[in-house]
Amino acid sequence: MNMHKFIKTIKRIKIKNLLILIILLLFNTYAWFIYSTKVNTEITAHVSSWNIKFVSDNQEITSDMTIEIERIFPGMEGDKKFEKIVQVKNQGEKSAILGYTIREITIMGETYTIGGENGKTEEELNKILDEYPFKIKIETNDENLKGENGEGKFIISLEWPFESGNDELDTYWGNKAYEYYSIHPDKNSVELKIILNASQKAE
Repeated sequence: MNMHKFIKTIKRIKIKNLLILIILLLFNTYAWFIYSTKVNTEITAHVSSWNIKFVSDNQEITSDMTIEIERIFPGMEGDKKFEKIVQVKNQGEKSAILGYTIREITIMGETYTIGGENGKTEEELNKILDEYPFKIKIETNDENLKGENGEGKFIISLEWPFESGNDELDTYWGNKAYEYYSIHPDKNSVELKIILNASQKAE
């Protein structure tokens, strides 16, 4: 093979390799375009916003709160019962439902912790609370907690009828409540630590 033929062969090989390289680049560019389009489509998919606010006494609060009741006594019923209302404002797009978790409750110096290794179960706590003549309630209202400015509320209350039907029990707890407040005027008779929560309603 003379030098002229050798050079022509080299040129043909270079052109062939160049064509293969161009084809590969075009294929990779197309594949990347398809992949990129797919990824971008997934990334720009709409995600519903979620924005829930808890408001008490016209101030926004955290979901972890403590209810403090300074003094309790027989006759806390009607307009004399203790009541705390927490407004819930839904500024997201989806409807929500309300729930809560009781972490701890202290009644006249006696503390009950719920959950954990040494804590009470919810069932055990309910049995303990049933022994008191007063009733602590946490109610939720989420019927109108729809997306985009829906509203709901938590209602925390303590009610102690003047007569429960058991005179002996009424006298015992009435005296005990008065005695506790007299000895500890700087302490709350009841403290309730709870966690408020709102979750997206299945639609």
